[in-house]
Amino acid sequence: MSTRERAGIVWVLLAACGFSIMPSLVKITYAHSTFSPMDIAIWRFLLAVPLMWALVLLSRRKAPRKLKSDAPVRQAWLIGMMLSVAVLSAFFGLERLPGSTYIVLFYSYPALVVLLSRLLGESIGARAWLALGLALTGVVLTVPDFQTVGGVDRIGVALALANAAIVAVYYLLSKRALAGVVDVSGASAWMMLGTLFVLALLVPLRGLQMPANAQTLLMLLAIASFCTVLPVFGINLAIQRIGAARASLVSTVEPPMSMLVSMFVLGELILAVQWLGAGLIIGSVIVLQLRPRNRLDISIAHEAG
Repeated sequence: MSTRERAGIVWVLLAACGFSIMPSLVKITYAHSTFSPMDIAIWRFLLAVPLMWALVLLSRRKAPRKLKSDAPVRQAWLIGMMLSVAVLSAFFGLERLPGSTYIVLFYSYPALVVLLSRLLGESIGARAWLALGLALTGVVLTVPDFQTVGGVDRIGVALALANAAIVAVYYLLSKRALAGVVDVSGASAWMMLGTLFVLALLVPLRGLQMPANAQTLLMLLAIASFCTVLPVFGINLAIQRIGAARASLVSTVEPPMSMLVSMFVLGELILAVQWLGAGLIIGSVIVLQLRPRNRLDISIAHEAG
């Protein structure tokens, strides 16, 4: 393995670490503040967008050749506006669900991409149908009985699956909008700006809470930097070094990492059947990456989770 490839894998793992700790950081923010899901969503992008643009502009200045950005600004902006719905559903879902359950349900979105592709008339092979079956079975196993004491919140599950469905649509739109685009980081920055634009429209309608203590501010900074900017920018650097397919395969470590963080940091109880369900969902993602054509680049979803 070359130095360039090792660097690519390190960037993927750093991105995975950042994304996997977000559910736990959000749960901690809920526990130690009066912030609502909308407050966290707005602050996340209010802090993340300037950081992302600073990195994009810095990387352009350091580039050996000064090339004009080919990012599709209008399309990226519109996709980012749509992503605001996914972001809000994620934070409302995390308000109701254990972080470990949310992240596993969210990772059903590659299978939903397959289903949407079929509905749009694309031919789907046996391997893709197998992946879809694995993912759906995994979802059923991941969600405990609703009727038991302490059972998983129905609305929370619906929000997590809605988030996955919106991200599946986002994937299909991004795949078309970013086809052949070199400046993917720039496109991601425009998408994040589009998301912030929609979220900012909510402020005059409902106001915006200020962080009441240092811990809340630190949590918001961590969510914006380590859980948003690092995964998005890191994945783009990784893809340049090891390719989208390989980066996506390495990214499958995110669900088990997030479950472990939730278990040790938040003290969440994860049943054996839920680990099995998570394994099936991760297996469905791996099966999709083994397709000889039209592999799914699951690494593009970090701004939407």
